[in-house]
Amino acid sequence: MSTPAAALANDSARVRALVVEAVTQAAELIATPAAAERWDEPSALKGMTVGALSAHLVRAAGATIAYLDRTPPDRRPDDDLLTAVTYFHAAVDSPIHDQIKDVSATESAIGHDATAAKCRQLATDLETRLADEPADRLVAALGGRLLTLDDFCRTRLIEVLLHLDDLAVSIGQPRPATDPEGAAIIIDICINIARDRNGDWGVLYALTRAERSTGTIFPVF
Repeated sequence: MSTPAAALANDSARVRALVVEAVTQAAELIATPAAAERWDEPSALKGMTVGALSAHLVRAAGATIAYLDRTPPDRRPDDDLLTAVTYFHAAVDSPIHDQIKDVSATESAIGHDATAAKCRQLATDLETRLADEPADRLVAALGGRLLTLDDFCRTRLIEVLLHLDDLAVSIGQPRPATDPEGAAIIIDICINIARDRNGDWGVLYALTRAERSTGTIFPVF
């Protein structure tokens, strides 16, 4: 029987592996000729070109290493930790939220080949770095607020997998096959965001009783 520490380590390794897989698949999709051909064309996301969407995906995944680099390994919480759910509540109010489109457009200016290479290197770096970090590692995000590295990885699954789908739609390619556990984690987070915003019965009505639903529960982003 697994000890609690062993179970934590296994869960930690699993979610980190899902992030590496997602970024690896993103690198392969960005590298396709279809992405190159449509680099300067509008993407499925309003106000973003295919290039800007690709650059945003890479930045979102790369934030994992950036936050690890700026958070001392022995950092301990002074207050309650953010969770994957409360992170997104806080992120919506963060100043960077309004700057995403401009930053993404600027970063896509390096071009298709350089962005694809950057994403491939990021997948390699993440695989090495995440394997080296302990299960209780914390990272500082959103103005220094702390959350566990694994909860931050769960937020990266939302960013990378959803934008991977956006990119596939944008360039007329099939969505890359990824482990279904990643999508299950996203669903769990989204449901819990909706529960926080609307209460359990609001979510239940949205899922099972259209005649009593307010119609405002979903989407959560």
